[in-house]
Amino acid sequence: MNDIQTTYLSFTEVCLQTGVAEETIIEIIEQGIVEPVGTSRGEWRFSPAMVLLTRKAVRLHDDLDVDWPGIALAIELLEKLDQLRQENRHLKQRLGRFMSG
Repeated sequence: MNDIQTTYLSFTEVCLQTGVAEETIIEIIEQGIVEPVGTSRGEWRFSPAMVLLTRKAVRLHDDLDVDWPGIALAIELLEKLDQLRQENRHLKQRLGRFMSG
């Protein structure tokens, strides 16, 4: 049986995989951009989605030269936009079935 924790990465592994400094990862965590499992750096575990989100945050920070609180807000708004787009697609599909029926 597969244990879901096998897909989680440690703090050090996230730093190595993303090429991001420890201090930057800590700032990303402090801003609430990612929320690893665990209470301390030695216990933190990151899902693959958190690693992708970390990369996205760093890219936005580097490309737009926005501070970390701004990046946290931007990511929150981008996630909300994606959610609204999905809801819109779903509603259009339902409406399409209703209109053609």
